[in-house]
Amino acid sequence: MKRILTAALALMIVFSAAVTAYAEGFDAKAKSFILMDANSGSVLAEKNADEQLPCASVAKVMTILLLLEAEESGRLSLNDTVTVSEHAASMGGTQAFLDPNSTHKAEDLLKAVIVCSANDAAVALAEKISGSEDAFVEMMNKKAEAMGIDARFVNATGLGDEQKISARDAAEICRQLVKHDLLYKWSGIWMENYIHPDGRKTEMVNQNRLVRYYEGCDGVATGSSGAAGYCIAATVKRSGGRFIYVALGAPNSATRFDDAKAAFDYAFAGFTAKTVVTEGQKLGSDLAVAGGTQPFVDVYAGQSFSTLIEKGKEGTLEKELVLLENLAAPIKKGQVIGYLRILLDGEEIGRVDAVAGDDVAERNFGNAFKRILVWWLFA
Repeated sequence: MKRILTAALALMIVFSAAVTAYAEGFDAKAKSFILMDANSGSVLAEKNADEQLPCASVAKVMTILLLLEAEESGRLSLNDTVTVSEHAASMGGTQAFLDPNSTHKAEDLLKAVIVCSANDAAVALAEKISGSEDAFVEMMNKKAEAMGIDARFVNATGLGDEQKISARDAAEICRQLVKHDLLYKWSGIWMENYIHPDGRKTEMVNQNRLVRYYEGCDGVATGSSGAAGYCIAATVKRSGGRFIYVALGAPNSATRFDDAKAAFDYAFAGFTAKTVVTEGQKLGSDLAVAGGTQPFVDVYAGQSFSTLIEKGKEGTLEKELVLLENLAAPIKKGQVIGYLRILLDGEEIGRVDAVAGDDVAERNFGNAFKRILVWWLFA
């Protein structure tokens, strides 16, 4: 038997599963694209999003993710000194024009990778972390496997047309990437000089021109080649939430950015991303406990829940707290004792574990005697 405590809620919610809401009237000219809520992974629109396609420097979203994870875990310090190998300095394409055998701060190299997608800086940092670019690529592929995505990487830069990824895979990597605050220290920079150890300067220009012209854009990567066409992985944050747009194989650079702006306009006009329940949030008080050293226990959310809600449907939200009836001690703090059902338009769209807020020991002669003694001494 269970009892249901229902509370109507007039606030925004978002879908925790990646449910697709196809955008009527929105399309992109790229071969493949996806528009996604960064928080929940809900998909607003997509086309051929699972097709593996050449992606050029958009592959660096995985490189940057691993670099930021290395910094966060302490395996890479921003103050580390990095010596540029002949291999790293030989990279073509976009680069910071690092001299072989020159030494640089890891912070400066990471900035160059994030601002201008510098291939030489990316390889220098990859070698610093893993000993070689090949070993770093192995890390990239292990990370992809752990994330459950199909992308397979062949280098740290995206150079060459044999490296492919799907728009969905790239968006999922971006979802992890945007959780790192250090990214935003540099990802919104439009133009800045790289200062070399000898004082020489290299102009760094962010190829994602949305960071300059589109409100709230703060990353992440672009790329182009003959086989890949024009590609972009962009993210925008405003009060309505954060969205990610990935497009592969656009016919030209202008179209790539025009479609990205149209995608984000659609997202912010039609949807709002909100967190409905946060992990540890109190859901209920004084749930009766039979046979315990205390008669009640409070109930908390075991996970966070966020997703998208279509504008205009905010008032259709309901939450139902479903708890075990005849709950009996012993109970451990964090023990699942029910769940929170989340409904929109009368349909369930997600659940969150409801957990006990405290330990409740089973009442026995020993602790009953102790309670009586404390009462007698201090009453």
